[in-house]
Amino acid sequence: MILFDENIEQYWILQAIQHNLPFISVRDSYSGVSDIDVIEIARKNKALVITEDKDFGELVFAHGITNVSVMLIRYDKPDYHQIQTIFLEIITKYNNNSGTKFMVLSGKGLRVREL
Repeated sequence: MILFDENIEQYWILQAIQHNLPFISVRDSYSGVSDIDVIEIARKNKALVITEDKDFGELVFAHGITNVSVMLIRYDKPDYHQIQTIFLEIITKYNNNSGTKFMVLSGKGLRVREL
């Protein structure tokens, strides 16, 4: 399951729709909730959080939030198509049983840190 944070560009949600992937949109279902609430929703649904909000990195690394996987997208909107293949590979193969991770998807590629 994928959980798209409220701040995520619609482009990424459309990718999930086009590939028939199950997801939850915070914007559509939980608008206005805090980042901590987003993490709890992800835990409850065993979902990967997809976000463009760097605050999730702070929550995971500085505040010790555990038992949640996060993908932070750091890329400019006009060039999203350049990382689309990697994005789709991650979300189609995501398996909550493979351990928790913090991933950063950027123009330099994908960085993964096991949590």
